[in-house]
Amino acid sequence: MKPTEAQLDTVLAEALADRGEFSKWFLARTRFKQEVAQCVFCRSDNPWSRVQFELPKPVSGELELLSKDCETDVLAVYETTNARRLALHIENKVAGGTFTQHQARLYQERLLQWKNRPKLGSYSDATSVLVAPESFFEQHRRDAETFETYISHEELASRLSVFGWASRAGV
Repeated sequence: MKPTEAQLDTVLAEALADRGEFSKWFLARTRFKQEVAQCVFCRSDNPWSRVQFELPKPVSGELELLSKDCETDVLAVYETTNARRLALHIENKVAGGTFTQHQARLYQERLLQWKNRPKLGSYSDATSVLVAPESFFEQHRRDAETFETYISHEELASRLSVFGWASRAGV
C-alpha cells in the first residue's frame, strides 16, 4: 500500500521531533544551517490560522485585502542555545499533486503572521521548506521556487526509506 501524504507528514514530523541526526541534517539544509538548535515543538496535524494578504484586482490592478485559512503540513520549531525559536514551515507534496491557488505565496505570508503565537511554538523567525518528488518540483517549478528550501523525496529516501518507496510508487 502506498503511503499517503498525511502518513509521510507524520513520519517526517516524528523524525524531526526525535532530535537526532536527521533533525540536525534537515535544519542544516535551511537558511538556519549555522544555528545550533534542537527541535522543541513539532506538529503534523495541519496547524492552521487565517492569513491576510494583498492581491491586485485583475482589471483595475487595485490592491484588495483578502484573508484565507491556511495550513502547514509540518511545523517544526527549533530552539537555539540562547533560547531563540526558529520555525520550519514544511509543505509536503506527492507526485501528481498540485498547489492550490496562492498556496506557495501564502507560505511567505504565514511565516510573518504566525510569529510569536504560543499554539504555533512561539517562534521569532521562520523559513519555508518544500518537500516533494523531483518530478513535482519540475512540473511546478514557478511556485516551487518561492519556497526558501527544497528537499526532494529522493534525497530524503536515504534517511527515511518511506520517501523512496513513495517516489518509486508514484505517490
